[in-house]
Amino acid sequence: MAVQRLVLGILAATAAFGLPSPSALAGTFSISPLRAELSAAVQNAAFTMRNPESAPVVVQAQVMLWEQADGQDRLTPTRDVLVSPAVFTIPANGSQLVRVALRRPADPRLELSYRLLLTEVPQKADPQSTALSMALQLSLPVFIEPPGLAAPRIEWTSDTIGEGIALTARNTGTSHSRIVNFSATPDGTDVPVFQQNVATYILPGQARTWTIDNKNQTTTAGTTWHRLGVKGTSEAGDFEVEARPAVP
Repeated sequence: MAVQRLVLGILAATAAFGLPSPSALAGTFSISPLRAELSAAVQNAAFTMRNPESAPVVVQAQVMLWEQADGQDRLTPTRDVLVSPAVFTIPANGSQLVRVALRRPADPRLELSYRLLLTEVPQKADPQSTALSMALQLSLPVFIEPPGLAAPRIEWTSDTIGEGIALTARNTGTSHSRIVNFSATPDGTDVPVFQQNVATYILPGQARTWTIDNKNQTTTAGTTWHRLGVKGTSEAGDFEVEARPAVP
């Protein structure tokens, strides 16, 4: 059975930002820019979707409130940000402009986070076809900046859990952080024991934890697992810090 061109729910902006191009590709679509940053001064933004296919495609647009809990993303319907048009058809070899507009005041202190979901509306399948048709969904971040200066602040800690080490990055700042990649190396050795190469968002006041299994790691007698050196790249640039033991 052939797969007809599109893959279900594929593009999250965390992966799309790793591309060198200013637009993101998913299936046979492209979209630009990759996110919107709104504020009291800039209350509107626009995305351009392009369809290079020889057939038109129907797309539904929706903005969701984006929160995080226990390291997991949580999306809920919202009317804080308006999207227009809500349903549209991209003509064959054509494009469509999608606008988002702020409908609420910016938070006076913290950056607010939303996601624009662009979902293909499946069309009636050809009864003679044996192809598997699947819907595409793009998910792009929309940030609402506070009136004052906002910045992320990531604090790294480590803690023992069972036979492993829990490495936690907590954002105590006022805006999101996007960690592109990092490696962790225990004190007393130069060999990284853990590497993370998938981009991760951490919203203000939230945290992300990774578990390092050190049971079968080959390290020297002087290795100190409770002191991990963390080196990597974030949206703000390269960083190198020490993850200290978590304080109960």
